[in-house]
Amino acid sequence: MGRPEIVPFSDEHVDGAAALLAERHARHLAAEPLLADVTDFHEQVRRDWRAEGASGTVALDRGEVVGYLIGHGEEHWFGRHLWVYHAGQAVREPELVRDLYGAAAGRWVDDGWTRHAVFAPSIRELVDPWIRLEFGISAAQAVRETAPEPVNAGGVVVRPSTRDDLRDAARMDRMLREHLNRPPSFSGLEPESQEWFEDDWRDVWDEEHHAHFVADQGGEIVGHVLLYRRPEGDLRIPSHSIDLANALTEPGVRESGVGVALTSYVLAWAHEHGYRSMTTDWRMTNLLASRFWPRRGFRETFLRLHRTIR
Repeated sequence: MGRPEIVPFSDEHVDGAAALLAERHARHLAAEPLLADVTDFHEQVRRDWRAEGASGTVALDRGEVVGYLIGHGEEHWFGRHLWVYHAGQAVREPELVRDLYGAAAGRWVDDGWTRHAVFAPSIRELVDPWIRLEFGISAAQAVRETAPEPVNAGGVVVRPSTRDDLRDAARMDRMLREHLNRPPSFSGLEPESQEWFEDDWRDVWDEEHHAHFVADQGGEIVGHVLLYRRPEGDLRIPSHSIDLANALTEPGVRESGVGVALTSYVLAWAHEHGYRSMTTDWRMTNLLASRFWPRRGFRETFLRLHRTIR
């Protein structure tokens, strides 16, 4: 039997793509039950297909959709990228990814989108074809259960923050930006001024979707965690979950238990407030984060893959 026919994606392929995505997600759920329990896969595909400037390809075997790929360009703080989001691709045979990308990428590059980012389930055989397309693993998204964990912080008090902690929150967020700009991360995101970060944080205590916590050591803030009630609706975010969106401990207290105490506190807080799971993400080149979070029980769900053409 020959290879499936690769043609441009169109409206008539949404139904077949939705069925294929449902198959992929069922397999993914079997590996990680804390993913979103999605029922409307048509909406998942339509959302990506209706995005401004979306285009893609589909693989047909005697008229049946056996693979598809949809991407669209965006410009924001992360840079100018062509994105393939969580519902933007599924294949019955993993190798088909390379054919689909080969047929789609020419248009993307011709249109000026030379940096490509793809979210793939953290299942090796679904990631490997992208690696063979010269993509690298740039970041991980992850999840774990919340739990009433005991907090053992020694002389550190972990507590919800107040507006009086604004300067420290801004200072640590700026410190994180500086950390991500150093080797081997090289994020290219130069830190703004302290005043800029203070303005960015000023409304956190008025926002219901945020919860902020600090580690206080003798009156000095030495670490913090920001939780974010991320909207549901994509394949990654389960119901009754909260996102660990920002965290840092001062360099001088690392490996002293402060980070563990902060994490235990927010996991227990989330559990007490009815959140069944906690999500987070990290850059693979952030050596501290990429080692710390898996040790705290976070399991990879999706990998962000990245390729620069020129």
